[in-house]
Amino acid sequence: MLERELGSNFITLSSKVIIRKENFGGILFNKETGDIVEVDREAFIIISILKDVEIVDTKAFLELPISCKGKKISRTSIEEMILRLFRAGVIDILPKGVLSEDRYGLLEEFSRKKIEWPMFTHLSAPETVHWAVTFRCGEACPDCYMERHKKLFTNELDTRNALKLIDKIASAGVFQLAIGGGEPFLRDDLEIIAGYATEKGLAVHITTGRYEIEDNRLDELAEHIKVLQIGIRTDELLHINTGTHEELRMLVAQLNQRRITTGANLIMTRSAIRNLDRIIGVLSEVGFRRYTLLRYKPPINVKRWLKEKPDKYDIEILEEKLTRIGEINTDIYIRIDCAFSFLGRKLNPQIAAYSGIKGCVAADRIMSLAPDGSVFPCSQLTGAAFNAGNLVDEDFESIWNGSEIIRKYRGFRTKESFKHGDCGKCKVKSFCGGCRVFAPDALSSDPGCPVPLYDTGYIDDEVDIISEIQDVIGCTSAGFPYARREEIETWLEEEDDRGYPSWINLI
Repeated sequence: MLERELGSNFITLSSKVIIRKENFGGILFNKETGDIVEVDREAFIIISILKDVEIVDTKAFLELPISCKGKKISRTSIEEMILRLFRAGVIDILPKGVLSEDRYGLLEEFSRKKIEWPMFTHLSAPETVHWAVTFRCGEACPDCYMERHKKLFTNELDTRNALKLIDKIASAGVFQLAIGGGEPFLRDDLEIIAGYATEKGLAVHITTGRYEIEDNRLDELAEHIKVLQIGIRTDELLHINTGTHEELRMLVAQLNQRRITTGANLIMTRSAIRNLDRIIGVLSEVGFRRYTLLRYKPPINVKRWLKEKPDKYDIEILEEKLTRIGEINTDIYIRIDCAFSFLGRKLNPQIAAYSGIKGCVAADRIMSLAPDGSVFPCSQLTGAAFNAGNLVDEDFESIWNGSEIIRKYRGFRTKESFKHGDCGKCKVKSFCGGCRVFAPDALSSDPGCPVPLYDTGYIDDEVDIISEIQDVIGCTSAGFPYARREEIETWLEEEDDRGYPSWINLI
């Protein structure tokens, strides 16, 4: 059966696939597509043998006594796993031929090798590291949240230390490096950084706010990056006479010539939501096919925030428009920011798991770096209360496995203020959980979801919100909270018509 479907009995692990061992089995990363597949221990054992032996004769493979947890894996299970891996693009088929006896010897040797599984139940490293290589930027976009952080990071790494940082990221087993800013093209060594990261095996993506990029820079980057995301200023896009359309058309053409995939980042302000059909229409006309919809995060301009922050009615409009746009435009691909995970709350949990939807993955699937190498759970949670260390001075594993901040946000779903809030009571908390940015204490529930789906029979116990907030803010070296209970009670009682998450007011 196996040879009939594959067309040959010789198989090899695809060169496009990187594998990483985990406590539950392993993760497979496709460098070409960016797809990530999780497999259990049995499947990972099969994949490990394929990787070690390089070329395998399936007829011989099926005869071997391969075991997992002291139990032999059945021939039928191995056949099914090989077929699933082939259909997922993990396995390549080789022409029929003759293998040396040495190759069969290797197959038998590696089939007996015992795998030592990691002791940590969390991932051994994030899948993606987001790195703001600079906070400098000349655009002054009205909806930029980075303005809040610029005063915290006046230094950025020089080229030498930037490359050392990449060494640590790659050695840890990270798959992807997402470079942003600020404006990353303000760094003259951007091409060096991207090239070195690619050389070290990382898939590199860059996000920029520039609509005009020099040909020579794109020529060099084309050798190292697969995707360039363009931050679209939707206010400009909606004014036809600005010349924005033509600039974007030329940029898409430049990138297409160099086979760089082009994506549009769209911040979902109230105006952008209500004009989404028109925005996607204009961008599709100039050549965009991939869109990432980003939830509107509080900018430094309070008046702008009050004017453009979407309410629950706007979110419902967005849900309706996404359904309609997806039905009409079958040739475009829309990806949703993890802060918008509640838009998928009606999905069947099995479909969500199969589709790789994880919800908030701060300090779990992702990790963020500031320009000076400081580590944060995600790019939005940036401030003294969220600083997990500095990757220039510390090793990757000690921060990832040992940092109290990383552990706290990796396990936010276990925190009392989360469990007893709307998100903690919701049926889809495992693949949503809301966004930490919008939770008042960065740990509890996200108030932005229009309709949480409550579990029946949930018993709400009393929870000490003030203790949770003190936990986020932190304590002195002597163990005393920086904020007294009376102070926090005052904050909670104060009217705040700005709608900013309260933790932002503390940075």
